Amino acid sequence: MYVCICNALRERTLSSAIQTLGQPTVGEVYKALGCKPQCGKCISDIASMLRALRQTQTAAAGSIE
Repeated sequence: MYVCICNALRERTLSSAIQTLGQPTVGEVYKALGCKPQCGKCISDIASMLRALRQTQTAAAGSIE
């Protein structure tokens, strides 16, 4: 599914970049993919993806202890 239509960024591409970068900001994700937000409608979706990943990482870290 496309998350950012302006830059033709799919959810899979964004997820891969986010996981590779660790805990990036939205801007760092765009930079890593060689683009910039155009209309800005996808920024909240990407931020949600980042929050979900952080929650997953936090939950996983808690289960290790």
